[in-house]
Amino acid sequence: MMNISTLFFGELEVEEKDTITFIQGVPGFEDLTRYTRIQPEGNIPFLYLQSLEKGELSFLVTNPFLFFKEYDFQLPELAQDELQIEQPGDVEVWSIVTVNEDYTKATVNLLAPIIVNSKNQTAKQVILNDTEYKVKHDLVLNDETNQTEG
Repeated sequence: MMNISTLFFGELEVEEKDTITFIQGVPGFEDLTRYTRIQPEGNIPFLYLQSLEKGELSFLVTNPFLFFKEYDFQLPELAQDELQIEQPGDVEVWSIVTVNEDYTKATVNLLAPIIVNSKNQTAKQVILNDTEYKVKHDLVLNDETNQTEG
């Protein structure tokens, strides 16, 4: 068990089993490799990826398949090898969400998904090649369902 002080969530106790290790860090933050998931209260399809090494750094992420039903890509073999992925069921896919002052203009990064091997808790942000996906795809709030759509 470790204690960390975070900017947005205060003091947290994190068990080692809840630590996700990025094998190369997140692009732009390569020296920060250890994170944990924080699930916000309520039934919302987002979670925070909180750095264990820098309390003021967290990323809002989501499962892109919830919002972009036709999202599809082939995970490069190199990434599969680096993450030691043996079964497709061991993989979680997250996309970083960017929220500006106007939350209705939130975007999601489909070009560089975060791939997590849930079996060994390793992760990597993979930049996809030969794709039409972009760093910013709009998320649109649907008032009827209180969910976001792509």
